[in-house]
Amino acid sequence: MPENKPERIAAIVVTYNRKQLLGECIDSLLRQTRPLDGLYIIDNASTDGTDQYLVGRGLISSADRAIEVRYVRMSENAGGAGGFAEGMEQATGAGYDWLWLMDDDVLAAPDALDVLLQKKGRLEAAHSEPFILNSLVLARDSSDGDVLAFPLRELSARGSPKMGTFHWRLSEVRDKVHDGLYRWICPFNGTFVPARAVREVGPPRKEFFIYGDETDFQFRAAKTFRLYTAVASRVFHPRPQPGRFDWKQYYSIRNMFIVNRHFDHAALRNLRLIFVGLVMGLRHGRQGTKLMLRAIRDGLAGRLGKRDGLP
Repeated sequence: MPENKPERIAAIVVTYNRKQLLGECIDSLLRQTRPLDGLYIIDNASTDGTDQYLVGRGLISSADRAIEVRYVRMSENAGGAGGFAEGMEQATGAGYDWLWLMDDDVLAAPDALDVLLQKKGRLEAAHSEPFILNSLVLARDSSDGDVLAFPLRELSARGSPKMGTFHWRLSEVRDKVHDGLYRWICPFNGTFVPARAVREVGPPRKEFFIYGDETDFQFRAAKTFRLYTAVASRVFHPRPQPGRFDWKQYYSIRNMFIVNRHFDHAALRNLRLIFVGLVMGLRHGRQGTKLMLRAIRDGLAGRLGKRDGLP
């Protein structure tokens, strides 16, 4: 009887004009105690010399590396949605069994992948249901290992996140962690996805461009796959900086109308989103209001894609 072939794991990192952060991310991935089999770097047409930086580090066109490194330069900036979709499609097409997804500003603890694999083995031994795992996403400036870069949500009885419930510290959900696992994830930050999920659920929807594509993928996957965060698998991400208003807010507001279709009380969530968008726009004058009105109209109409007049 032939032996089972070992599963192959590829990390997928999406980057855009942040070559120094990308270098730090790559270094953390190359230091994993369980080495990766592959690394896909998806460059969203960076203009800061990212390609030359990688060439200088010997990460492109180097045949003597133990890890297969594939650099993919997109013809234009396709956003996080397009970048992750490209990486997931390429890696599954190349025969990788599991994909570890992250942005270029993520740092992974040396044993982060090893812990994910330990939890994966226990889940496979105990359950027949398919699953997706996530590393715990801690704030990069957290000194106590408790502050999260993004909040963990709580689920209602129907499996939808409770409105208004956000936990920004691991200690707040300790009582809901069982066997080192918390029942929800924070994609795409250290998200460990089986290739079968890409085939069965589909990749992220490229037309989101930025924002919401990860949540949309998460909810589509949740219909078939159980979702867990392995709290001992640590990755580190900068905390979001509130208060900044620019063209990106268009996509943030617009795309949430589409994402809200996955939630309970979608109409109520949309009303709140309209209020938030209008207040945000009014605070930034005529142009801000115009941008938010466009986001609300497009979101309610379900118009996605990279919009004319925006970067």
